[in-house]
Amino acid sequence: MAKFLPIIILFFTLSSCCIITDCPDEDSPPSRLSDEIGNQAYVQILDNYLSGLPNNAQVAIGLVDDTHTEYIGVTRESDVLQTTDNADNVFEIGSITKVFTSICLSDMIASGEASLTETLQGQFDYDIPTGGDITFLQLANHTSGLPVVPTNEEEVPQFDPTDPYAVYTPENLQSYLQNHLVLSAASGTEYSYSNLGTGLLGYALAQKRNTTYEELVQRTVLSPLGMEQTTSVLENTDTTKLVEPRDQNGDIVPHWNFSEITTGAGSLKSSAEDMTRFIRKNFENDAVYDLPQETTFNRDDNFALGLGWTIFEEGEFSLLVHDGGTGGFSSILILDKNKRTGVILLANVADYTTVLTSLGNALFLEVNN
Repeated sequence: MAKFLPIIILFFTLSSCCIITDCPDEDSPPSRLSDEIGNQAYVQILDNYLSGLPNNAQVAIGLVDDTHTEYIGVTRESDVLQTTDNADNVFEIGSITKVFTSICLSDMIASGEASLTETLQGQFDYDIPTGGDITFLQLANHTSGLPVVPTNEEEVPQFDPTDPYAVYTPENLQSYLQNHLVLSAASGTEYSYSNLGTGLLGYALAQKRNTTYEELVQRTVLSPLGMEQTTSVLENTDTTKLVEPRDQNGDIVPHWNFSEITTGAGSLKSSAEDMTRFIRKNFENDAVYDLPQETTFNRDDNFALGLGWTIFEEGEFSLLVHDGGTGGFSSILILDKNKRTGVILLANVADYTTVLTSLGNALFLEVNN
């Protein structure tokens, strides 16, 4: 049986296309963008990087600075790049969900309901022979030693590799934790990205409040910020706004669903409009939002982990970054709290995160120009 398909995660790499480097695509498709967008610097960037956007796919972009917010929608129809009004369209944002899960953790720490030091073992009434001492901190910053996904999919009768996070149950989790778990490293010693870890964190936090992850994230983040288009439950989305997921060829593929065990890792669907509200909230001095932005683990001089966030120090910028991908969507979020600038890019194309990262870098630089 096929292995779990991990949620795609591609952090900034300081290589050929980094935050301070413009690396455009040399081939440009037919485009109407220069006639439809006033800022020709944006036009050049979009034409350069979206040359491979499949027909019928779209990208929703939110650009934020201290004084205003701008939205740009781009689609490709009949091989021609053109603008589209899609700021309130709903896309799966994949692993950007992890930042929201960490904010829920921070909120529960502030209220005395949780702590960074409490353990995985403390969340369950059965023995966990390996990894029981993993902490909430390590689940949130990817130093738990847990794998990307659990490895007992053969025990999930309804497992579907095209919707790999939909049906993992508490019983499946118990079997995995008691019988199959092997850590890649001792907890807290190494960075190793884990969808399982953040999924467990979201599940544990919701269990503490005797609620669902959807209710937890709605009450903690989404409702207070007026993010009315954002939800973790596919059935709750406005179907008139929900964008069709597509593969790299532009063919329609299924949406992803998430069980309570996996939902905290990648289940949110959102719009560019909602995500710019989230960006602006992260500019504020708010203890609940500040804690996840603090460094908890250093990988090298430029690359560190907060809670949920990846942190990059690059030249004059101090960046909070996360990207995401599901079976038919890709996304990236970049912000600098000190400069009060940020960008969000949402696309209904699978495995498109590399393009969005480069495009996001270039647009972020232009916003800061």
